[in-house]
Amino acid sequence: MCCPVTSRRCIVLEEGLRELLEYHHYQVRIVPVGDKRHFPPVHLVATRGPDETRYIRIRKISSKSRAIRDIEIRCKGEIALYRRVLSGSPKAIALHCEIWIYSLYGGYRCFEVLPGSIREISLLAPDTGTPFPDRGVTR
Repeated sequence: MCCPVTSRRCIVLEEGLRELLEYHHYQVRIVPVGDKRHFPPVHLVATRGPDETRYIRIRKISSKSRAIRDIEIRCKGEIALYRRVLSGSPKAIALHCEIWIYSLYGGYRCFEVLPGSIREISLLAPDTGTPFPDRGVTR
């Protein structure tokens, strides 16, 4: 089963992704539930510099999806919306429309929606050149 992140407990997923993206030097805005001013409906908008914007929608599924075709079927509504945005955006080169699938046993799988297809992209790799922020924790 695939369902959009709407319950309050899923804020944990949004906050976790926000922290991950901020760690990779993105400015992140969590879009409030029911915000009708934002199209397409996304959970996070991440920007890095003037030329990179990521629209991210989070989906929870109960089992690990094995094939991209499964994702195309389960997320066909989001994919159609993203393609409409990509076709009408003059800055589509810098705009990345993504669906991040979360399953309890499989973790995250990330997919970028392209005008004619979708492709799996890697989860953000650790930036080894940047030290971890000091959280005031001693060992």
